[in-house]
Amino acid sequence: MEVYEFKKSYLTRLLETTNVLNGGGTNIPASAIRSEWINFVEVAVEPTGWQALWKASRPVCEQLSVKYPLVVLGTVDQVLFDEMKATFIIEAIQDDDVQLPVERITVDLEELWPLREQNNPALNVNITADCIDKLRFFYQNLWMPWDSDSEDEHGWIDKHLESRIRFCHDLKNKTMSRQLSSHALALLAEARYIQRKRELIEQELSEEEPDEDEEDNETSILKDSRSSDLLQLNLRLNTIKNEINILENPVMRSVFEKVRFGGEKTNGAEQMSYIVTQAVPLDEQLEYLSSVKTMMEQQTPVKMCDSLQHALDHCSPDSTIYLPPGTRQDIKFLEYLNSGGSFRGVSNVAFVDGYEVASKVNPTIVSKNDDSVLLTIDGDFTLENIRLDCSNVRTGVVIKKGNITFRNCCFTGDPSSSTKQGIVIFGNCSITFDRCLIREFSTGIYSNHDCTIKLLNTTVSHCMTGLETLDQCRVLFQSARILHCSQYGLLLEDFNDDVQDQNGAMDSAGSGSQVYEDYNTIEREEFSFEGSCEFRDNAKGNFVIRKGFSDRFNSSCFVNEDDDQLEQTNISNGCAEHDSNAVHQVDKTNYLGTNGIERIANGIKENDDESENSSTEQDSENEDDHSGLQPMED
Repeated sequence: MEVYEFKKSYLTRLLETTNVLNGGGTNIPASAIRSEWINFVEVAVEPTGWQALWKASRPVCEQLSVKYPLVVLGTVDQVLFDEMKATFIIEAIQDDDVQLPVERITVDLEELWPLREQNNPALNVNITADCIDKLRFFYQNLWMPWDSDSEDEHGWIDKHLESRIRFCHDLKNKTMSRQLSSHALALLAEARYIQRKRELIEQELSEEEPDEDEEDNETSILKDSRSSDLLQLNLRLNTIKNEINILENPVMRSVFEKVRFGGEKTNGAEQMSYIVTQAVPLDEQLEYLSSVKTMMEQQTPVKMCDSLQHALDHCSPDSTIYLPPGTRQDIKFLEYLNSGGSFRGVSNVAFVDGYEVASKVNPTIVSKNDDSVLLTIDGDFTLENIRLDCSNVRTGVVIKKGNITFRNCCFTGDPSSSTKQGIVIFGNCSITFDRCLIREFSTGIYSNHDCTIKLLNTTVSHCMTGLETLDQCRVLFQSARILHCSQYGLLLEDFNDDVQDQNGAMDSAGSGSQVYEDYNTIEREEFSFEGSCEFRDNAKGNFVIRKGFSDRFNSSCFVNEDDDQLEQTNISNGCAEHDSNAVHQVDKTNYLGTNGIERIANGIKENDDESENSSTEQDSENEDDHSGLQPMED
């Protein structure tokens, strides 16, 4: 199965967009932009009958209450040009466990990825794919959600096009500090997520029949939580707009960074510890400081802070931060944790022994805003005696590399969400969960190849899937428990054709998955068990090994990142363009079966708002060298 890929320089993107939006040679206002794209799409896109992959955005997955990421194979029945949408006939779904409520769904054109091999070879799908690629780049990188609400006294092209292209270039080529670029990417990802969410809510409200009684209708609006949701989304979007407008101006960025993040942190200085305090009577304060004293080396210099955010704004990466018990620490932190630093709660009530009591006694860390990621770790780091509240972020913790230890930590998500991930682990990591509790996520832990995970007296419960991992990831279970998951306790995606294990029972769908109820019957080198482990009450199986057809892991399916790794060309050097129809190839065996497109998502770089980066920016050493679709987006 092959999907189109287009590699273009930023200069090429600028010229292409200018040609589409020429408006007959006039500088068109923002209100006319959509009409120009509709005219272009009507000429270039085949109206019906072409096959494509639909990469559903996170808000759509949330609306459908299905797991994210979601990739669907199907056929475009009809293109709705005036809406820039398409009626899509579903033929196969990436995940066997996902059941969509309809067989035909209306989707955005920019979410479709045309297949190179079509049932009807007479179709000009290459032109269609190129058109959608241009459309997708524009709406995911150049057009901002607030542009449609702006006044039209100035032409949009002269005012925004070149500056937005330059902004994309600066983000991609790291001309800003990592702290500032991470902040900008997070804002862009959140803005597009809000816009998609807002569109879905407005669509739902418009489809409802109006109430004949005006007074009753006004009362129903006040009672409808969606109206308040819309207000909150619009207020947050307006805040993001003001910050992005500043960041688009290169002259204002340095000023913004100083105001927003304070002075530069000193690296390489003497290691410092930070003690976060709270307003309590003197005796309690002295008792707290005495407890901190027993946890640290006596000669270590310390500073006092009134919040975790204050400490993060001033500490160096190798600092240790002590948090008072029973406190809630709201943070907005976009840098990476590394260099042997640590967060330590000054308490010791075990989460695995009593969640309710421990949640009240141990400190809690939560995001100030609806960020994409709560914490990103790319080096050695330790968290101890802390609850991480991930209910208002899309991914709890992203781990890129290093030796990381979570000791007596609790990760909590949102039981009503089908898309939240708890901990997402990339390759070349060693992670230890010691007496931890992970609960109420779509996926509790997701791990790439070549990782080492130790679950020591740790419990994963009340998730859709407790632990999902790719083959060659080694997991040690030592007195660990995975309980009460609505789908699988552990799901292993196996891309090794040489490994055959017949001890597990084939699932009823005959899709190639093997289900194990007793972990003692699993003969896999990836897993080792010590002590008294417990795996029970997982609805579709305690252990499931599912065959995959691609060995590529797509990290951007989980975090929204600065995606287009293909567009590295500097605008000033951008005359050299490489525009190819190279494709990502996936085993075509039984491609209309659900397993035939298993993990096609691995070939598609996440281009959600969300972007799905991103709130965190992937370093080059951690980026996958995909040959598949890699749109540039959040």
